[in-house]
Amino acid sequence: MKKIFYKCTDSVMELMAYYFGLIVASSFVYGFFEGKGWFDSIWWAVVTSMTVGYGDMYPVTVGGRIVAMTLMIVMAFLILPMLIAKMITILSPDRNEFSHEEQEQIKNLLTKIAERV
Repeated sequence: MKKIFYKCTDSVMELMAYYFGLIVASSFVYGFFEGKGWFDSIWWAVVTSMTVGYGDMYPVTVGGRIVAMTLMIVMAFLILPMLIAKMITILSPDRNEFSHEEQEQIKNLLTKIAERV
């Protein structure tokens, strides 16, 4: 299961798709339970997922509160850490990574060794 989920999150674009999908799904369910319009629901989902919590809108129904708890937990402990980690790995260079020239030299040396054996 871990490898399948990791494979589904190879790029920042895929993680952003999960993020926006969760926002849309949460806002739809929140709007259903709370009787809010689509824009208010999207606003609530974005504010809640980013843990800003202005307090202008909050769930009052049990269903709305369950949606809020799920959105906060999934965003804070799953989506955002993976997105941040992926962006850090993209932005920070791996100092142990071989350059193209070094890879070619290693390949040539291995070829020479294989010819001697």
